[in-house]
Amino acid sequence: MEEMVEQLIAKTGISKEQAGQVVDFLKQNAHKLPEWLGDTEIGKNLMDKLPGGLGGLLGR
Repeated sequence: MEEMVEQLIAKTGISKEQAGQVVDFLKQNAHKLPEWLGDTEIGKNLMDKLPGGLGGLLGR
């Protein structure tokens, strides 16, 4: 998780606290991401990887 927080900070310039909140939000809502991304290639690829792919990345 720390690597994800550090990447968010580096790429967006948000604070460590904000990055932690983003990661927590993603962990709580990982199952909804494909729906939110819609009928896109990213959304389809995420669907194929849940829960093992993205779920594993987010510590589930």
